[in-house]
Amino acid sequence: MTAIKHALQRDIFTPNDERLLSIVNVCKAGKKKKNCFLCATVTTERPVQVRVVKVKKSDKGDFYKRQMAWELRDLAEVDAKDASKENPEFDLHFEKVYRWVASSTAEKNSFISCIWKLNQRYLRKKVEFVNVSSQLLEESVPSGESQSVAGGDEDALDDYQELNAREEQDIEGMMEVCEYAISNAEAFAEKLSKELQVLDGANIHSIMASEKQVNILMQLLDEALSEVDTIEGKMSSYEEMLQSVKEQMDQISQSNRLIQISNTNNGKLLDEIQFLVNYMDLSKGHIRALQEGDLSSSKGIEACINASEALLQCMNVPLRPGHEKLMSVKQQQHLFTELRDTFSRRLTNHLNNVFVHQVIYTPR
Repeated sequence: MTAIKHALQRDIFTPNDERLLSIVNVCKAGKKKKNCFLCATVTTERPVQVRVVKVKKSDKGDFYKRQMAWELRDLAEVDAKDASKENPEFDLHFEKVYRWVASSTAEKNSFISCIWKLNQRYLRKKVEFVNVSSQLLEESVPSGESQSVAGGDEDALDDYQELNAREEQDIEGMMEVCEYAISNAEAFAEKLSKELQVLDGANIHSIMASEKQVNILMQLLDEALSEVDTIEGKMSSYEEMLQSVKEQMDQISQSNRLIQISNTNNGKLLDEIQFLVNYMDLSKGHIRALQEGDLSSSKGIEACINASEALLQCMNVPLRPGHEKLMSVKQQQHLFTELRDTFSRRLTNHLNNVFVHQVIYTPR
């Protein structure tokens, strides 16, 4: 049965990401004997799906195929027929009642025990077990196991580990060498135990023989630890130096930012000064013309006109916000006002003189 279980796991359930936990060789009750296998499986991926799978041997070859599968949550009742005496018959109540006869009572009990464990763990006692010996269920789950199942602890169902390809080859080779491996499992197990003891002894001797190498290794480890301490000290020193350099770089960066701000401000100040110089500066010639220009000659009059136009432009310059608060701007505006007033008085006096002269010398 172990070989069949291994073959079913490898050929049918592993490709479907399932683990085979229990198997029973059965045939349908009351019909012509046609054997098949009922398998209790769980999926390897979560959430775990628990199934009862019917597997039968193919008529065309020496291989097995999956025939039917039922979800364990759809199982309503397990009827073992008789709890007081050995009876290979049992019923599984899914959407309908399936009546089976196991090849042996031991296989039936083992299969029902596995179903009960899966029910306890994944379905929280949803399935009803009828005519099942309480002793069988107690043996299936010892005292306190139901709490561990409810708490999610791993139990015997998780102890199964699938053999890899190399382990399969080793076991098959060993079974070929030992012809009695299947017929006399106890002798085969005893032989394996003896070989394991021999290997354990060899391992112990190897460990004892390598004590010198272990001491050398420990000495090397101590030296390595000392080197690590030295390196850690140097790393700490380097870290302090880097921290000092970082602080200096931060100060330099701050200074650079201040210098950049200062340069920007100086540039803006230069632009403002250039603006004021270009639009609020009156040449000395214009000032002289406004203060002393000859209003009786055409050349002097032209100079005064040019000077007055320049003065008007300077006085009408649109100042930017804040310019009126500058002392130099206030001084220039005061100068322009004085020049305007001075030129106005001079022009008024000159015109009065011209009018008076015209009146006096005009013939009557």
